[in-house]
Amino acid sequence: MAADEISLSTDMVEPSLRTDMCREISRPFFEATPYPGEARTPLEVSIRSRAIGALLIGPTTFSQQQYRRDRRTILQGGLDQYFLQLFVSGALEGDCNGRAISVEPGDICVFDLAHPFETQVRTGSTLSMVLPRALIDKATNGRNLHGLVLKADTPLTRFLADFIVTFSKLTDQDSADALAIEEAVTTLVATSLAQHAPTSHDPALAHILRHRLLNFIDANLSDPELSPALLMQRFQVSRAHLYRMFATEGGVATIIREKRLDAAFRELSLPGSRVQSISEIAHTFGFSSSTQFHRAFRARFAVTPNQARGQLPSGQSDPRLASVQNHFGAYARHLVVGRSDKPPADEG
Repeated sequence: MAADEISLSTDMVEPSLRTDMCREISRPFFEATPYPGEARTPLEVSIRSRAIGALLIGPTTFSQQQYRRDRRTILQGGLDQYFLQLFVSGALEGDCNGRAISVEPGDICVFDLAHPFETQVRTGSTLSMVLPRALIDKATNGRNLHGLVLKADTPLTRFLADFIVTFSKLTDQDSADALAIEEAVTTLVATSLAQHAPTSHDPALAHILRHRLLNFIDANLSDPELSPALLMQRFQVSRAHLYRMFATEGGVATIIREKRLDAAFRELSLPGSRVQSISEIAHTFGFSSSTQFHRAFRARFAVTPNQARGQLPSGQSDPRLASVQNHFGAYARHLVVGRSDKPPADEG
């Protein structure tokens, strides 16, 4: 097996251990739990995942179960790309931030890993891909793809499904080929998704501005002056236009608040976080009141700051599972290293 490939299955262990192993295998993406009324039935899963540049692809089989991706999973897993699944068999029902979805064999569904979701799956199999955000967002002008379902009966879906199947069978290639394949695959998938993405009321230039605004916010979370007023002044936009650009997320003030809470969660999750008090961390990220911070933190993560402190993903009892975190951890680090704070050159 190649160094950038993993293959794991709950068949590797006895039935009494399969549920725990399934949860560990799934943990980089979501928390797996038994289907309602089936708590005694072991969860089962098998995955094969291969990295090709900034892409991941591979088949997955699974038993009937539930998946939940919440804010803690998002922050701890380090993945915020797009997760695309071609359903070969089985079915899925779910909720993606208020968008109800239903997926059947032959359908292709898209999840934005930067956002929560809850799903239930029936026993089946998929071909899954993880795609880098930049090219997808560029092709779709940053439109909301979370929960997008391409139905099997459309010509474009059939074409894309055939392509994904062929791509999954690709044999080993050298690094130069991998980069070319990565770009070609991402461009084709992004262009296909753009045909089905919800209509945006803003022109392409709005996507470039949004990209720059978000980068500025990320770089200045500890600045007490960070606010809609500062963004209006810095980027010369009106309050109405600024709100409209982030309306689906509740406005830019909500974006700033949520990003600061996420940053505080990451800080509290570090092993050495006890050097600073919770009040100091809250103040660092713009919360003048500890009570306000505790209330907002619990509302977002369903735990208190004290409970989050030092909280890390559970340790691996089976050494075979270490390859899961190593594989997806290396992938996440690869994307972070390659990520630019600037939009692509041809975006101006």
